[in-house]
Amino acid sequence: MDFILRLIRLWMAWVLPRPRLVLGIAVVSAVLSFGYAVTHLEVETDQLELISTHHPLITLSDKLDTFEPGGEQSLSVVIEAPSPERGISFLLALVHRIKEDTLHFENVFYRVDPDLFKHWAFLYLDKQDLLYLQHTLQENSAMIHGLAADATVPNFLKLVNDEMARRMVGELFTGFLDEEKSEEGSDNSGGTMDLEFLLQTLEGLSGYLKGTSDYKSPWASFFTKEKMDLSQEGYFWEGNKRFLIVSVIPKKVKGTLTKAQDALDHLRRFIRETRVSYPDVQAGVTGQEALNNDEMSTVLEDMERATWISLLGVWILMVVFRGGSRRPLIQMVSLGIGLCWTFGWATLFIGHLNMLSVVFAPLLIGLGVDYGIHWFSRFEEEERLGFKDRRSIIRRVMECSGPGIFLAGLSTSLTFLAFVLTGFRGLMELGLITGFGTILNLLADFTILPALSIFLAGKPGKTFVLKPVSDDGKRLIHLNPKGARLLLACVVVLCLASLGSASRVKFDLNPLRLQAENAEAVVWEKRLMENSQRSLLSCASFASSPEEAKAKIKAFKELPTVSDVESVFSLLPENQDEKLAILRSLLPEIPRVQSVPAVTGIRDIERLKEVLERIRFKMQEDQADQWGADAPVLEQMARVRVLTGEVVRELQDSPEALKRLAEYQKRFQEDLADTLNFVRSGADAPPMTIADIPADLRDRFYQGNEYLIQVFPRESIWEEGALARFIKSLQGVDPQVVGDPVSLYVFSSAFKRACFLASLYAIVAISLLLALSFRKLGLALLALVPLVIGTIWTVGIMGLVGVDFNLANSIFMPLIVGAGVEYGVVILHRWKEGGMRPGDLPLSTAKGVILAALTTTIGFGTLMLSHHRGIFSLGFVACVGSLCVLIAAIIILPALLAGLVPRKMSSRKEI
Repeated sequence: MDFILRLIRLWMAWVLPRPRLVLGIAVVSAVLSFGYAVTHLEVETDQLELISTHHPLITLSDKLDTFEPGGEQSLSVVIEAPSPERGISFLLALVHRIKEDTLHFENVFYRVDPDLFKHWAFLYLDKQDLLYLQHTLQENSAMIHGLAADATVPNFLKLVNDEMARRMVGELFTGFLDEEKSEEGSDNSGGTMDLEFLLQTLEGLSGYLKGTSDYKSPWASFFTKEKMDLSQEGYFWEGNKRFLIVSVIPKKVKGTLTKAQDALDHLRRFIRETRVSYPDVQAGVTGQEALNNDEMSTVLEDMERATWISLLGVWILMVVFRGGSRRPLIQMVSLGIGLCWTFGWATLFIGHLNMLSVVFAPLLIGLGVDYGIHWFSRFEEEERLGFKDRRSIIRRVMECSGPGIFLAGLSTSLTFLAFVLTGFRGLMELGLITGFGTILNLLADFTILPALSIFLAGKPGKTFVLKPVSDDGKRLIHLNPKGARLLLACVVVLCLASLGSASRVKFDLNPLRLQAENAEAVVWEKRLMENSQRSLLSCASFASSPEEAKAKIKAFKELPTVSDVESVFSLLPENQDEKLAILRSLLPEIPRVQSVPAVTGIRDIERLKEVLERIRFKMQEDQADQWGADAPVLEQMARVRVLTGEVVRELQDSPEALKRLAEYQKRFQEDLADTLNFVRSGADAPPMTIADIPADLRDRFYQGNEYLIQVFPRESIWEEGALARFIKSLQGVDPQVVGDPVSLYVFSSAFKRACFLASLYAIVAISLLLALSFRKLGLALLALVPLVIGTIWTVGIMGLVGVDFNLANSIFMPLIVGAGVEYGVVILHRWKEGGMRPGDLPLSTAKGVILAALTTTIGFGTLMLSHHRGIFSLGFVACVGSLCVLIAAIIILPALLAGLVPRKMSSRKEI
């Protein structure tokens, strides 16, 4: 303490003779510091970098980014539409806007062009589908060859009618139009009929004759069981084609708080503008980058609001306690200068804020104002003792209370600086900023308060008077030995009850439960989780050879925690040799279409009308009864009757029937030729290899003889137990797996450990400081009592109200260590000074401690205004903790000191 006192005397010897110069230097340096912070301070959101800039996973994550351009930095647009066609239409309109904005976006990945796979399309069909195609070609060989020779609409309908007539007795719709499987998987028995291909032809023909040009190909439903519509293929679907996914890579802007926020804002604006034309489509942005940016943006907005509310709340509280506004104004000036210095220091030496250190301003407001409160409490006391000279009062305050205030500030600073020992970068930076910020605020108080008080302190103001326990009005607490023992017994009982309640407090790792519930990224992430068959988040493993890759794929697929595994081999068709044998057998059955001229005469229309009437007759209900058609086919037959009637009427009544029929027939002939050429090309396709995969898609799984394997979890990795099981099982196959789930797991584990170590190191550091300062182990331990008791009560209250520890509020313990020790240090220093009787707590000391605790509580409490649920929970726990430590300090310490007498008693009457 003597060394600290000498430093304080030297500092006052420089400040008090030249207050104007000191104030000028302080204000100018504060303005420069804040201006530098505004233009250069950035924000980091990457979880792994919160652990360490040299974490080995960062290197692996960089390697992953070479396979997935943008990697974790990509923004995922989720589109939910009433139909796939509507969703694709919205997507294409949105993608057009994104591609045009090269200022904010680097790339957009929304589709793999199916035409690049068209040559091998049939290899992607199941074996049963290929057998169906084989059966269709063989059973309808005569009709197909006849149509290829004369690809006109009248001839097509005549061939269909002839085939119907040929199969009238028991065989009409077997093989040709049914779907019952033979022993080989083909359709060769009677039963279900399917007239879809005929309906498509009649609908297209009817539309053309009515003047529309919407052509519908009938051949996909003829050759395959399910229509092969390539227009909907190649997109990234989730939830059974309920959601469309688009990956957008933003351009990050350095020098801004959140580098991708500008791009994210523009993307959301594009979505809103596109939705004007598609009001039935819902869309939003999610993904790890969007989650990080939304979280940080929310927190930054909340912290800005909390900072101003903290300042206002502290100001009002001090005005009430001081009975005037002049001295609280001096304190607020000192606090503001200290905060500006802290912002400048953080920008100069660290350069950025992170998800943890961003809360430092409200914390420093609550903690940093404490020292000025203690200073002015002693200042008022010395005034009432009769000192008239301002400088003499200030010297007296600095010599009597200065060492205790300095020790309290140093204790708080050491609490935060001890975070550096955890090795966890996020906490290290929070500790450095808040620890040095505390010292800078203490320096501001020891500079601004003495300098301004010479000019602005004014006359002693009306003092806020707490109701005293004793009747002399000078003590807040007065305990005799018996009352002290009774009080301590009650404290023990309350601690035991709190420990029982604390056993219900768990650790919740789910980061989605920390963010604002209405945050767009969170809403869409949850919607995907609830409706998708698998998570969008996956882990990645690397292999350097096909053998190693296949071995890992097999091992991953056998894990019960894994739902799906994707690799470059997933892009290749399965069982190619077996499928190629079937396809080769199709080649003799596929004829080439002969080109014929369009319809030019009335005779062709008459032929068409005649065959349509015959088909219509066969669609009568009495005919269907003879064939045993079921309900779905009856509906198709009814539709055929309606369409044939429409076509006949148009042929009779439309003056442009010949022209429109010729146009339709041309499209029909081209379509048939394209379809048969497509089937022939597929039947003659060579085996597909990795080299045949389109480069844009192949490079996402295979580059430079390096294979990427994506592994998807079976359970929601947002839950701690599921995440741990998933990661540990994967690490049993490959210890170097990487990806968002791994980052979350490593971050959560490291954060929990770091919080524990931060608390431990803070307590150890403060204990050593107290032992050196008080030079007695007993007094050092007494200073820690309010912290220990207050923490037990706090965790007990958490269990009572159902608040768990999470990735935000786990740092509450290190935060209240400094505040909790500060209260004990101030009280014990006053006791050691000789100004306290056993069992008493002087009103002036109590007033300073209570006001300091309340301002700290306001600083912590304003965090509860945050929409971010994690920051809210941190504010709640820290606020409750601060109050619990306050109560423990002003009640328990006097009770413990009731049996002790300081070595010297001041001869001066204490107030």
